[in-house]
Amino acid sequence: IYFGHYENSSGYYGNGRESIALSIQRGLNADVLGTVSRVEEKLAKIKTDYPNLRFEITDTQKDTIVQSTENMFEALRDAIIMSTIVVFFFLASFRQVLIVLATIPVVYATTIALMWIVGIEFNVVTLTGIILALGLLLDDTVVVMENIERHYKKGGDDIRKSVLSGTKEIMFADLSGTVTTMIALAPILFVGGYPQTIFRPLVGTLLLALTASYVISITAVPLLSLKILTMEHPWILRLENFFHRITGFVMDQIRSFFSVAVSLALRSKIAAVAYFICLALLFVISVRGVMPTVGQELMPPMDTGGVRVNIVTDPNLPIEASQRIIGEVNTILTENGPLLRLSSAIGSEPGVLSIGSGSGTDHIAITATYVNRYEREETIWEIEHRLRPLLARIDNIKSLEVVDFGATAMASIRASVDVTLSSPSFADLETAGDLVEKALYKTKGLVSVARTWHNDKTIYNLEIDQARAAMYGLKSGDIAGQLQAILRGAMVGSFPLQNSVDFGVRVWLPEEQRDSMELLQSTLLDTPKGKIPLAAFASFKSAQEPGIITREGLNYTLNVYGSREKAAISHIMADFQKVFEGTKLPLSVTMEQSGDVKQFKNAAGRMGAAIGFAVILIFFTLIALFDSIKVAIMIVLSIPLTIIGASWTNLILDYHVSMPAMMGFILLSGIIVNNAILLIHFAQEKMAEGLNKKEAMLESIHIRTRPVLMTAFAVAAGMLPVAMGSAIGLERLAPLGAVAIGGLIVGTFLTLLFIPLIFIMVTKETAS
Repeated sequence: IYFGHYENSSGYYGNGRESIALSIQRGLNADVLGTVSRVEEKLAKIKTDYPNLRFEITDTQKDTIVQSTENMFEALRDAIIMSTIVVFFFLASFRQVLIVLATIPVVYATTIALMWIVGIEFNVVTLTGIILALGLLLDDTVVVMENIERHYKKGGDDIRKSVLSGTKEIMFADLSGTVTTMIALAPILFVGGYPQTIFRPLVGTLLLALTASYVISITAVPLLSLKILTMEHPWILRLENFFHRITGFVMDQIRSFFSVAVSLALRSKIAAVAYFICLALLFVISVRGVMPTVGQELMPPMDTGGVRVNIVTDPNLPIEASQRIIGEVNTILTENGPLLRLSSAIGSEPGVLSIGSGSGTDHIAITATYVNRYEREETIWEIEHRLRPLLARIDNIKSLEVVDFGATAMASIRASVDVTLSSPSFADLETAGDLVEKALYKTKGLVSVARTWHNDKTIYNLEIDQARAAMYGLKSGDIAGQLQAILRGAMVGSFPLQNSVDFGVRVWLPEEQRDSMELLQSTLLDTPKGKIPLAAFASFKSAQEPGIITREGLNYTLNVYGSREKAAISHIMADFQKVFEGTKLPLSVTMEQSGDVKQFKNAAGRMGAAIGFAVILIFFTLIALFDSIKVAIMIVLSIPLTIIGASWTNLILDYHVSMPAMMGFILLSGIIVNNAILLIHFAQEKMAEGLNKKEAMLESIHIRTRPVLMTAFAVAAGMLPVAMGSAIGLERLAPLGAVAIGGLIVGTFLTLLFIPLIFIMVTKETAS
């Protein structure tokens, strides 16, 4: 007789100690940090009420969210500083920079107020939108302010007249640029699927920021210019003149370069043809060479500090073997990095899917959380690379996965490569699984391979000789009932205690009398004719079956998983197809790719449709704004120019084509047309004043090169923290910033060269 508990069918270790886990899920619309804070408050009270128990948090999103939010505001600060420096370089004016700095908080306050009104909450995506909005704000503010300042220098001392004429002259071009950018982004709101879920808050934030930015650029900027531009203290003027001589010289050289380049192409057909041949070659190399080289993926990986270890042991071993393995694994995880928390689960409890996901005692799931990447020298992938050989040496491990926590873009995706096999036959599935697993082990770019089950769990079927059992007066149910009591025990009563729940009393054989098949065969069962050994009328026959059974539809399924670190999923799948080529699966087996590649194809199709629809909307919007199909075509031609810079930037920074990269191209499409609008609209105005088309465009290059380059570089500087992934979790959106920066810088230079050429070549000599 002893006081104990029933045999465990699962287990949990919190921070290395044997524990009981309580998984707390927030409501669908509940605030994460608010929920965690309320739980922590309750936990503090529980600790006081139960001082003899240890309560610890072994897994939480709080630290990542708090750190990420702090990093995002630091990234915003850096973006403002870098953008301000760029604006000062081009303007060489403390007064104009002061106007920029004064409008930034106004636009952000207005944007945040509008977000609150429409119900957009703060998170990594919307905060990224706020950082990106800085570039859009500068685009509007700088163009209006620079035009006012140019009129003020040209017109003398009448600041009011300069403000009115400068604002009026640029208002149409500013409005056109804002409208085209908003129209480029709008399709994402309705594209559906994964892209809409991820990017709708980002686009919503940008649309609100664009609205606020345009209104403030044509209201607050002129009003501030009335006061600030007239500040003419001697020391300010001397400093501005000093910087202006430096930046003015640089700008004169740039203007001269584009003017000479355009004039050369107009004078020489050979030069013009050479320009366009070089452009075509660059475009073809970028599309057909660079983009396939960089590869494709659904979402970039990110270093959150979490490592997920999935282990499958021999299913025929007791739970004590899994407990020993957890102890060894936890020791290795603790010794190989600055660990914060450790959550380890063996199997799962019936009906509890948040811990263990319905697996048996042969499945171990461990989540190790290390300090964030700013507080350690190694990346999470370097830590994982060191852990794999150490963990692989542990005895009784059949399969091992060591991957970064959150390695897949969606919670429903089990691994980057997920090959789903289905068949009505277990044997055929086992054969097909072996073939696929062998191919995945040979596939480049994968770091872990696993499968949902092996057909290696030994079971024993009780075969009863019905005639002999009947001779002893036994039925199948009688035999099964007695064996159940022998193997699992039987509840025979309860033990009452005062002020406590009664304890159950379970009777069963000692473990040493039921731990082998031979002992069971000789076990005596009660019959109407006395105690008879089980072997007299029944026997055990061993068989093999999977440790877990999965089904889809009417067929059994087997999933084989491959996990990656940073390799492009397109490259991985291409190599897998190459390795798997010629392999023949059993006829009853069907194979389907269910990992990243399936979601990428769906999401890429939606994003491609959004890009195409955005370009069409921009085209028709430009027709309405300029009342000219020819002008609309010229402006839209600036969009393909951005592909060159975007693709090469991805190659240089080792980014892949992903959903954020496609989102960056959509944003870029709306921004880059602003440059063409500024050039063409100004040239049209000069033609209306009597200049011929060549003179008008060369004048446009001379006047508009500074604001065009200034907005391009200022926007790029503002997006630099995004492109560099300067916050925890921002790595996921880094390709967005990279595509926008590379495409905008290269596209702007190409726009300043080729759009003037196309305009002069196709425009009639009379004014539009």
